[in-house]
Amino acid sequence: MSYTEAVISIYGSHNATVSLAIDNKIVEVVEIERLVGKKNASLFFYPPTLIKNPESVLTWIKNYFYKKYNVDNYLVCYHDVCDLDIVKKIFVAKEYKQTNHHKNHAYSSFYQSNHKEALILSFDGGGNDGWFNIYHAKRGEDLQLIHYANVNFGVCYSMVGHYIKELKHENDYLIGNLVYAGKLMGLAGYGKIRNEWIEEFNKWYELPTGVDHINLIKNTFNNLNIKLEEDGLASSDDSKDLAATNQYVFENNVIKIIQPFLNQYPNLPLHITGGGGLNILLNTRLSKDREVFVSPNPSDCGLSVGMLCGHIKPNEAIDITYAGPEIFDKDSLLDYIESFDSTTDLNYLVNDLVKGKIVGVVREGCEHGPRALGNRSIICNPSFPEMKDILNAKVKHREWYRPFAPVVRLEDVNEYFELNKESRWMNYCPQVKPEYKEKLAAITHIDGTARVQTVTKEQNEWLYNLLTEFKKKSGIGVLLNTSFNVDGKPILNTYKDAFHVFNNSEMDGLFLDNTYITKDKITDMPSNSKLTRKRFFSIS
Repeated sequence: MSYTEAVISIYGSHNATVSLAIDNKIVEVVEIERLVGKKNASLFFYPPTLIKNPESVLTWIKNYFYKKYNVDNYLVCYHDVCDLDIVKKIFVAKEYKQTNHHKNHAYSSFYQSNHKEALILSFDGGGNDGWFNIYHAKRGEDLQLIHYANVNFGVCYSMVGHYIKELKHENDYLIGNLVYAGKLMGLAGYGKIRNEWIEEFNKWYELPTGVDHINLIKNTFNNLNIKLEEDGLASSDDSKDLAATNQYVFENNVIKIIQPFLNQYPNLPLHITGGGGLNILLNTRLSKDREVFVSPNPSDCGLSVGMLCGHIKPNEAIDITYAGPEIFDKDSLLDYIESFDSTTDLNYLVNDLVKGKIVGVVREGCEHGPRALGNRSIICNPSFPEMKDILNAKVKHREWYRPFAPVVRLEDVNEYFELNKESRWMNYCPQVKPEYKEKLAAITHIDGTARVQTVTKEQNEWLYNLLTEFKKKSGIGVLLNTSFNVDGKPILNTYKDAFHVFNNSEMDGLFLDNTYITKDKITDMPSNSKLTRKRFFSIS
């Protein structure tokens, strides 16, 4: 393979990634956590998630890219949370280009859209260029920073979780602040907003960056007059109301800051990125009055893509939804499935889904980011009311209240949901239509919403065809679709991990590349079926 320019981009802190562009096209994104099997893994400078062997990991990636793309001469983009000496040791380059945190977030979002101009909000727990930044973006031009706020809403939102009884807790405050936000968002639907708490919560969100949040939150809880129990946590009822009030105040404080700029640029779409872009409730609220775009990778995992976008500034929207690596141990498939019945006939998978079977999917390139699913998924029939509890308790091993997302063909979305537009990634939660709330019980949250993902044949033909056949046989064109991982682990990317979950949970089947296997015998096979048994199989 001949090429004019190859660009490697490296983000080294938590949710570390390494991305590759060849001749102005982003060809692959490697999320380090999925390579090493450690949630939120960092290469440098973030002790709770730091891996032991960054040189070995980067060397593996360098050799992987060389073998796959025949590239060995680069321009390297990097974030300042990188050990540049190690980077230079592994990647010998003609140039090393330093980049900035929130600009990378903004570039990543903007160039995954088809917008020519946009207003971009990037906010999270902080980076080398701020915590809460607003940009004006025009395609092909450098970003213009139009506002900076000295607030740390990322830490303020997550830190409440350290006192919530309904969460599985982490021993380290920093790790907790990475994982609590999504849990709090799900729990908020079960609580009520306490008006008497709002003033004190507002003071919490008005704290400037650089203060001692760990000790100041203790003052906040004292001022709220919440009596903590013997374990140092709020009661279950208070926990639910804390989550709900926290969410309400968070949304209001974000809108308070950005509203003048929404007024100043009334005709521009709003992009939301950084870790704050993962807050689906905020995204949904803002999208009711304005076109809002949120990428599938707004968290720090998208920063290396942002580096490439800022360098390339592509003319058209890039699609990196499935730009991750293929399964790492793909040559070992024979060894894993030799003791199972298998078939390449999709009808058997559809029939099992209709019956309520739970199936893990591993196929083609890995998704990039936490809001893109379809190739590393757990799927099942959402019409079984008990399915949510089974998945949370016996497959995913996570908290009881956490919701699951539906996936639906784009042309069917308004049949089931109060939504008349594309929601390609799971970034919004419209209402489930009243007549389907019971029929789709497993994906309908306590507040009547669902985190909808739409799909077209062009985006993911296999998933689209599966939904088509499932609708024909079940009468419902919706599947429950959740990430193929278990609590505390990243989305998997090895057959070894897939079979570990399969063998140690109540999962019923696996769809691997084009082969479906099940714990039960595949029976009633027609004579022309593609059934294969034990080692005698083929993958079409």
